[in-house]
Amino acid sequence: MYFETGQTVLRRCWRGGRITFLQATTVVEDSERGLLLWLPAGTTYWRIMTEDGRSHHDGTLDELGPDAILRPLVWAGNDLLMWQRPDEPWSVWWFFPGGRFGSWYGNLEDPFVRWRDGDVCGVDFADNALDVLVEPDLSWRWKDEGELAAKTGHADYWDEAGAARIRADGARLIEIAEAGRFPFDGTWCDFRPDPAWPVPRRTAGWDRPRAIRPVPSGTMTS
Repeated sequence: MYFETGQTVLRRCWRGGRITFLQATTVVEDSERGLLLWLPAGTTYWRIMTEDGRSHHDGTLDELGPDAILRPLVWAGNDLLMWQRPDEPWSVWWFFPGGRFGSWYGNLEDPFVRWRDGDVCGVDFADNALDVLVEPDLSWRWKDEGELAAKTGHADYWDEAGAARIRADGARLIEIAEAGRFPFDGTWCDFRPDPAWPVPRRTAGWDRPRAIRPVPSGTMTS
């Protein structure tokens, strides 16, 4: 299943059977190289938040309480490219402040699952808190290490072994960045969107059930 250039794709993050983060994006490219999405500044997106402004970055779903719901926000500051490839535990983002490339962002997450429901399509995944910031000179630093630790052992998140796996995923991404290999080799750093693309918007059907990764044929399940 491939998406068409210019098509709207809903990028939905899930935890505890709920959508916790949702972005409406435009397809730039979808091929064997991976899925490349565009999110311009000014686009409306949705995040689980409480009435007093706390988000899933500030606590687990049970800690946020029952008034934590999806609330609309405006993506501000940076235009954004997002690239991801099936079976890889991250997406890589290009930040474009003022229309010029500024830095990369490695978002650690479970591999995504594509879905299409009539005219509505998207990718579903689970975010894993820990991230990697990569500068144009390929220097890097961790982001949200405290969030990874705070959520370790909580229901709907990960245990100690899971936290170690997430950090190992980040270490592999750092190796790629330090070596200047794709996608940290300058690819798409001069990207400019098609001026005919409209601002992507959330479409009807955005709240369909989560897409589940199919079990390979012959796999034993319990």
